[in-house]
Amino acid sequence: MLPVPAGTMVFGHIFFIYTKEDLIKSNARSISPSYVCYNDQLCDKFYPNKSLISFNNATCRRPADFPLQFKLFAFARDDLFKCTTTNICISPALVKDEWCQCGLDQYTFCDDEDLNDLYIRKHISFGTICDGFTELIPVTIDGRSETDETECEYWQCNNTYTRCDGFWNCFNGADEVDCYSSSLSFNCPYQYYHICVSPHTHQFMCLPLGKAHDDNIDCIGGTDEPKLCRSNDYRSSYKNFQCINDTGKLCIKPEDLCYQSHCQDRTDIQFCDNTRDIPIHSTICDEQYESVRSEVENFFCTRQLDANKPTVIHFSLGKSTNSTNQITQQHTNEMILHSSTRQTAIQQHQQRCHRGLPLQIWLNIDKNLPIAACLCPPSFYGNMCQYQNQRVSLTLRFQTFSDSRQTLFALIILLIDDSNERIIHSYQQLTYIYIRDCQTKFNIYLLYSTRPKNLTKNYFIHIDIYEKISFTYRRSFLIPLKYPFLPVHRIAVQLNIPRTNDRQENCLDQPCIHGQCIRYLNDKSFCQCYHEWTGKYCTIPYRCTCSSDSLCIGISSNNRSICICPRHKWGSQCLLHNTICYSNQNATCQNNGKCIPIDENIISYKSFICICPKGFSGERCEIVDSKIILSFHKDIILPQIMFVHFIRAIDNGPHENGSTFKTILADQKSVTIQWAHPFHVAFLDFFNNSYYLIIIQNKYNPSTRIIRTITPLDHCKHISEILNETIMKLHPLRRIKYYQLPCQKRSPLLSCFYDDNHFCFCNDYDHQRLTNCFEFNHGIEHNCFGQSNCENDAHCLQDKATCPQTSICVCPKCFYGARCQFTSNLFDLSLDAILGYYIQPRINIKHQPSIVQVSVALTIIIIIAGITDSVLSIITFGNKESRKTGCGLYLLTSSIITLLIMVIFALKFWILIIAQITYMTNQSFLKFQCISIDFFLRIGLSMDQWLNACVGIERTITIIKGTRFDKNKSKQIAKYIILILLVMTTSTTIHDPIHRRLL
Repeated sequence: MLPVPAGTMVFGHIFFIYTKEDLIKSNARSISPSYVCYNDQLCDKFYPNKSLISFNNATCRRPADFPLQFKLFAFARDDLFKCTTTNICISPALVKDEWCQCGLDQYTFCDDEDLNDLYIRKHISFGTICDGFTELIPVTIDGRSETDETECEYWQCNNTYTRCDGFWNCFNGADEVDCYSSSLSFNCPYQYYHICVSPHTHQFMCLPLGKAHDDNIDCIGGTDEPKLCRSNDYRSSYKNFQCINDTGKLCIKPEDLCYQSHCQDRTDIQFCDNTRDIPIHSTICDEQYESVRSEVENFFCTRQLDANKPTVIHFSLGKSTNSTNQITQQHTNEMILHSSTRQTAIQQHQQRCHRGLPLQIWLNIDKNLPIAACLCPPSFYGNMCQYQNQRVSLTLRFQTFSDSRQTLFALIILLIDDSNERIIHSYQQLTYIYIRDCQTKFNIYLLYSTRPKNLTKNYFIHIDIYEKISFTYRRSFLIPLKYPFLPVHRIAVQLNIPRTNDRQENCLDQPCIHGQCIRYLNDKSFCQCYHEWTGKYCTIPYRCTCSSDSLCIGISSNNRSICICPRHKWGSQCLLHNTICYSNQNATCQNNGKCIPIDENIISYKSFICICPKGFSGERCEIVDSKIILSFHKDIILPQIMFVHFIRAIDNGPHENGSTFKTILADQKSVTIQWAHPFHVAFLDFFNNSYYLIIIQNKYNPSTRIIRTITPLDHCKHISEILNETIMKLHPLRRIKYYQLPCQKRSPLLSCFYDDNHFCFCNDYDHQRLTNCFEFNHGIEHNCFGQSNCENDAHCLQDKATCPQTSICVCPKCFYGARCQFTSNLFDLSLDAILGYYIQPRINIKHQPSIVQVSVALTIIIIIAGITDSVLSIITFGNKESRKTGCGLYLLTSSIITLLIMVIFALKFWILIIAQITYMTNQSFLKFQCISIDFFLRIGLSMDQWLNACVGIERTITIIKGTRFDKNKSKQIAKYIILILLVMTTSTTIHDPIHRRLL
């Protein structure tokens, strides 16, 4: 018998066991438990005649004999967590449960508890390579133990990541020289000196940089020899004070200073002021003694401990990189502040009102007759809020696809039962827009209409989603509340709002009298009632009291209408106006931004948000997008489509990667790129890992205009093209330590390079050329992280990974449209597809590409020859002798149609040339010519082919009949056939102008 998981699953005593036979015989991915075990003193109402077994003092029976269903608790083999230390598998429920199930490895790490630490200790990070601190667990390479601090001969320890971080990453402290203006009264008069405490005078002195890390302790505490107290492995040290003459090289903690001497030479107390009376269990480094400490004591107490060094160093360009991050962090903190303030306000005054707020109600102001009352939160009731309500505690988070990022939604959350009345016990209405609420968790309470609730009913959470501006219904979700005997349900769920083009699924399995049957997204169905009808089958009428411009969707248990208000109104009946978006002369949002007032039920530091048009951003759409104008060297071969990647460095956080794309026409040598978000690195991606560096900027300035010419020197090579074959065969941990060499030796010919996991560039730092790298996934699938709305295998790009504001579809060949939903496969041989992309706008025809000029010359020749031939044919077959038979009529009609074809073709060709060169924007004219010209051409070509076929048929009949051939009858039949062909050809081609669209 095997209990999985090892602990109980439900109600504190029910657990599952599996037999060895069931595990071996079953080939299914999910295996139901063999037995369900429980405490028989806590459970009753079982079938008494069923077989029972005993396991670990518990009673066990087959799942079929148990009154509860356990399908959701099936044992899944693929979901087990495997311990690398002991090679055993455990349940995912035991991972991160604060108990080590896998056992400790040789480095005292636990597989199932220290997941983040293990990743950090095994993941090669560019920012922590050769920084003087060992972060990685040793790796055996070619029989040698290697870490991130071995073989660092080619690494510059004073670099972007180590400079002025408060730690001596260079053992001589070169990365910390002249970093901070000293708060001490003592200053060194010269550069390249360190301040430390003299072992002779016990006062501050200036130590030359050359005497630091020279294996001689020149300062008290060994502050000039940091390596003495630094850990040699990944375990950080809390000791940073070295006893000078101690034979055991003893290091002590700052809190042990100025107490009892731990050093043989008593250097840990020699600089202390012994006249103060400090309690035995206190230390001079306690915060309470900060005001009485001497400068020397304060120097040792405030020194950075190695244990305080961050184990994760994120991509950075220096300390002055992220001017915009402070704003982002400030806004984030404000949102957290409002949330915590709301929670704290509810938890105050717990003595008298417990979880509620105390109120004074004045019965008579003149007689000064107040009474005390309590305002209870939804989860409590009673005169002192002392009783808990039966309730549903619901945490919701919503996500949208890329087509609805700027759509305002109304979310209606209803607590309903399964009665015929379909009573709405309570409800909440939320206003959701992705650009504001993409990471918001909505915490709401839903209460039952009766206290206590009716245990004979089943209850559900029903969620309707509407577009708030147009009142368009999207879809509905149903969340069943299992185990109705529970007084409180706690549910957390994330829901994806369906795409715009997801069709509403109707059904026939519900007898909806005054409504329509609609399926939930989980395949169950319900009746969506018409206006002023409610009930399970829409049989109960009611009177709606919502305002006329709102949407009424039902009635609650207290006989109040449930209203969805338009954007500018609010209130239970949508009778109150929200004027925030109409203040300041309608200039709340600048540059034609759309103002969205914040829901009055939501606490926020903003009263409105702005949805900005393309080209603008900011809280009020006041910031113009940055613009990058790129031209290309003549030797660079441009693809038809290229990606543009933008990297934003964030202080103390992972970098952000946003992408867009540009389409390049033939012979085009310049592109303009607009970007609305902060960025510090930008580079081009020509597919197949062909990169060109655009710009590196330490400080982002919004609304900038960048003009650059991309040359072959901006091309980023793979590291295998730069380093020799011997280095490339090294282990990645050893190979990455050679990455500083390319920028130092090949400067300034090299601007960037990349490997399988990193994108690197050369940057000027402190009078030298150093390499800086960030992690970049070259093979990332461009699908907007699973939220793509693109069709036909198109790439989906978005401006950032988390909470993107915009996204675009990169269409494959022969597809177009906002979602790449249209195809031009049937028009590959059309004139527009063959020639249109080669014509350059606003360029004289003399300077157009050679293919355009040759096409113009050939077209003129063809048109002249065709018109001449058609005119001569009309003259020839216009003769009465030629029209004595039906064959003559066919040829005359064919000549006239050929002339019309040549004229229409000439119009189509020159309209295409003129429209592309002059960049014509008259949509009405372009749409008319797009629909009509091709329609008439198709009719003319089809008619011409049919008429030629008729000529051949009549000549065959003439040969067969010989002298019996009737010319007059042939002529009469030809007239009817020509009319029939015209009608037939037109009717079979009429679908083309109906479905034709202008690109």
